[in-house]
Amino acid sequence: MAERKISYTARDFVTIRQELINYTRTYYPELIDNFNDAAIFSVFLDLNAAVADNLHYNIDRSIQETVLQFAQQRSSIYNIARTYGLKIPGQRPSVALVDFSITVPAFGDKEDERYLGILRRGSQVIGSGQIFETIYDVNFASPFNVDGVPNRLKIPNFDTNNNLVNYTITKRETVVNGITKVYKRTILPNDVTPFFSFFLPEKNVLGITSMIQKPGTAYSNIPTDQEFLGLQGRWYEVPALAESRIFVEDPSKPSDDPAIKVGTYIETQQRFITEYTPEGFYKITFGGGTNTADDQLREFTALDVPLKIQRYQNNSLALGSIPQANTTLFIQYRIGGGLGTNLGVNVINQIGTVNFFVNGPSETVNNQVVNSLVCNNPVAAIGGAGYPSTEEVRNYVTFNFSAQNRAVTIQDYEAVIRNMPPQFGAPAKVSVTENNNKININVLSYNQDGRLVSEVSQTLKNNLAEYLSNYRMINDYVTVGSAQVIDLAVDTSVVLDASQNQGVVITNIIDKITTFFSPAFRGMGQNIVLSELFRIIQNENGVLSVNDISIFGKVGGQYSSAQTSMPYSNLETKKISLVDNTIFAEPNQIYQIRFPNRDITVRTKNYQSIIFT
Repeated sequence: MAERKISYTARDFVTIRQELINYTRTYYPELIDNFNDAAIFSVFLDLNAAVADNLHYNIDRSIQETVLQFAQQRSSIYNIARTYGLKIPGQRPSVALVDFSITVPAFGDKEDERYLGILRRGSQVIGSGQIFETIYDVNFASPFNVDGVPNRLKIPNFDTNNNLVNYTITKRETVVNGITKVYKRTILPNDVTPFFSFFLPEKNVLGITSMIQKPGTAYSNIPTDQEFLGLQGRWYEVPALAESRIFVEDPSKPSDDPAIKVGTYIETQQRFITEYTPEGFYKITFGGGTNTADDQLREFTALDVPLKIQRYQNNSLALGSIPQANTTLFIQYRIGGGLGTNLGVNVINQIGTVNFFVNGPSETVNNQVVNSLVCNNPVAAIGGAGYPSTEEVRNYVTFNFSAQNRAVTIQDYEAVIRNMPPQFGAPAKVSVTENNNKININVLSYNQDGRLVSEVSQTLKNNLAEYLSNYRMINDYVTVGSAQVIDLAVDTSVVLDASQNQGVVITNIIDKITTFFSPAFRGMGQNIVLSELFRIIQNENGVLSVNDISIFGKVGGQYSSAQTSMPYSNLETKKISLVDNTIFAEPNQIYQIRFPNRDITVRTKNYQSIIFT
């Protein structure tokens, strides 16, 4: 019997039907005499062609859903992301800067520091119905925030007789939209299975801030904030269950800066991962190993315990442990986010639920300080966003697949440094250079006046070196030191319109020069192009022309000891000789004006405007 040929290229209804007709004519000519539409055979042809067409369609769609570029279903794209080890983000909360102000009594000619309290982490402020929380303690006694940036303002208040009465103390701190909640999950014996998972009860989860495990199941009260911040019974979120190294505080080692904790890596089996489902739920998954290594050892040594060899065959212990039975997990998490959390300025002005600790000698004054707390956002709350669209998720997978959890390039090192938890310190400026696999990291800090200094906490340097050890390439050698701050003075000669208020114009010029050299707008190794400064001053109202701008180095005493590598045209005055109207900086250098009020000089000539008719 000759081999019967079937066409596999026919994939649509019309083509499949015609192929069935051709097949029947070729191999069963004696059975078919009538192929018109009324014939019963045409019904069977149509049914078979329709079934085949439907099958082809569904097969094509199924295969299409496995390819990122063509997948249409949200669940398919999420599954592809999981295959690549990527975590799709959920809703994002808005972030705002809020001024927290209190009134404290005067003590002599300064504020009474005994009443400078601490507004605890998680305290709430409200604007347009949206709740925002402080993510770190607001310590009114400290002139810095957690990143080491000066953020405190003190304003004296006087009575009608010009007697000093009290001070208004303002701290500018970051708040994040959302509400902190706690979910309690009892672990029963049936839950102790490899890769045990469960869902948090809400959809709009922003993330988990802490998870602790306690023995027993009879708990009516939730743990305190101190317990959530502690290490007892702590479970740690990791990017992947295979990652066992966690950067945590080391309370056994002293720090040279009370605002910076000493960090160290620990190995832990108590770890978990999280992910959003396509429906928006928040899923928590634990490891595949047993509760402890001791449990496994007992299985080998105890004669009365049956050996569960499958536990060892898949090396599940490397992926973390499972919560023990008859215990209770407490998960502290935050909900919120969305486009509606983006608010304008001066909107976040209500105090919500707060934990404000003031411990002065007078309880009456303590209460007065607590009741004086007010807030306002001078900067708009931005960054809030809803769940990513299907197309956004597709792009996220496409453009993040190549990202690796390691530092390879200079940009990688800079990104990793920025991601170090702020309780371990945050450098004001960072310079990263590489030479023959030697990675040189140089950092700067802010002083109380908001100026850059090279005196950086050794604890911060040590933390950076330790933190980077988990991300650097094996053949990279990392050093962490202090960068150079080069202090400058500016002398400018301008011609002013005599019809304008001279004092106002000069003040505006000084402000523009101060902003131009501000560390907030200048990066490490950034050159100073004076033509840009010429343009800024020239555009100031009341300035007719800019005759000259001279730059001088300020070295020693109250200034930095570092000097520019540019030559001086005058060694006595340290006037810097420009090259192409530019002051060049080395990669580990940054320029600033430390004392703008005395180091910026504006020399003026006045021309009276003449109107010709």
